[in-house]
Amino acid sequence: MIHQYEDLEKDIEPVSHDQVEKSVTSKSSQVCQYVEEQPVKSVLIGLGVGIGTGLLLGSMFRGSSRYLTRDQAFMDRVGNSVRDSLSEIVPASLKKHFRS
Repeated sequence: MIHQYEDLEKDIEPVSHDQVEKSVTSKSSQVCQYVEEQPVKSVLIGLGVGIGTGLLLGSMFRGSSRYLTRDQAFMDRVGNSVRDSLSEIVPASLKKHFRS
């Protein structure tokens, strides 16, 4: 198995910073073009990735919640911090639907 890693190291070709930058620029322009051509699909993909990531992280940390303290003051501070952060992001038209 070790010899496979040695073969892999031989196949790796060093690339310059300019080559990496050109590749990243090319890929980012392709992503921008896709978003312009498929805006609804792009939003749905982003939403799906965000929800999936949230579910994955939530399931990973669900078991670790028993180690956290249940201090009400701490939870209130965290909740207020999250609410304040979200209130800066959410448009005014949606704020009327949330409790203050």
